[in-house]
Amino acid sequence: MLKKMNSLFIFILGAMFLSIQADPVEDKQALLDFIEHIHHSRSLNWNKEASVCSSWIGVACNSDKSRVVGLHLPGMGFRGPIPPNTLSRLSALEVLSLRSNAISGSFTSDFVELKTLTTLYLQFNDLSGSLPDLSLWNNLTIVDLSNNSLSGEIPDIDIPSLQQLDLSNNDLTGIIPKSLGRFPIWVFSGNTNLSSTTNTLSPLPGQPPNAQPSKKARKLGEPALLGMIIGACVLLCVLISLLIICRRPKRRNRPQELLKVIMGG
Repeated sequence: MLKKMNSLFIFILGAMFLSIQADPVEDKQALLDFIEHIHHSRSLNWNKEASVCSSWIGVACNSDKSRVVGLHLPGMGFRGPIPPNTLSRLSALEVLSLRSNAISGSFTSDFVELKTLTTLYLQFNDLSGSLPDLSLWNNLTIVDLSNNSLSGEIPDIDIPSLQQLDLSNNDLTGIIPKSLGRFPIWVFSGNTNLSSTTNTLSPLPGQPPNAQPSKKARKLGEPALLGMIIGACVLLCVLISLLIICRRPKRRNRPQELLKVIMGG
């Protein structure tokens, strides 16, 4: 009986050890391939020996550490296009944040494999080319592609789960699809050849409605305000002078003569 209990105890310890050391091997290799083929100015502690789920910077795994579900690498100095057949192999990925880098090239087509993607942050990069059909990712809730160089028309995007969208400050053209009419107009601002209606191609405003007035607009009001202040001061001085003169025991006609001088008479 004691021998059986010892065997069971050893088996449990072995299973626990294996579960602690377990790594999503395929996801780990996909990330290693990604980092090997893209320039980055900041160092990462990604290596084969360390646990991808426990040690790697910017990587999040699911509860049983069997898959990579989140990649958060903002401002890492990435430069150039996303290497093909790397991140697209993270088939359980839900959150991808590569904002504030210098990622260039077109929106990689193999991202279509990321069926579980819910959150996409690629703002402040150098992405160019046409905007992909985001409807391919029907689980998306947040998409931020602002401050890139994406061009062409916005495809019709019908994603009921989409709650936040930002396409501002790109080179998008044409008409905003009706399917995106529920979003505020500022999420499309900064696209000078983009229109919100089918009847006009007037450019959209360059900044949200609650933006502060520009420095130029504020400066235009300063001369007028200064003139009003000077005029009020002069008028006040005249009134005070008249009041003082009137109260002094001078000749009867002295105030009238002074008034004529002041008024130019």
